Amino acid sequence: MLLFAVVKIIILPIIGVVSGVLIKMFYKDHNPPHFHTKYGGDKAVFDLDGNLLKGKIPKNKRKKVEKWAKENKDYIKNKWDEFS
Repeated sequence: MLLFAVVKIIILPIIGVVSGVLIKMFYKDHNPPHFHTKYGGDKAVFDLDGNLLKGKIPKNKRKKVEKWAKENKDYIKNKWDEFS
């Protein structure tokens, strides 16, 4: 008997790293435009302005991600357009 498995691989390109926080985007992700973060076991989602939408990361790391997003808004928007 042959068994086949279908494996779906989801690739999240890393678009930045801020103080150890990985910043990623899904290809063809849903609106509103946003990015994902991961720090240790914590995950959060931010809009392109750096506002926390859901999840959690340590407050000091969240502040750095918010600042990064504000300083790199054009870059983040370009990545969203590229991946969608």
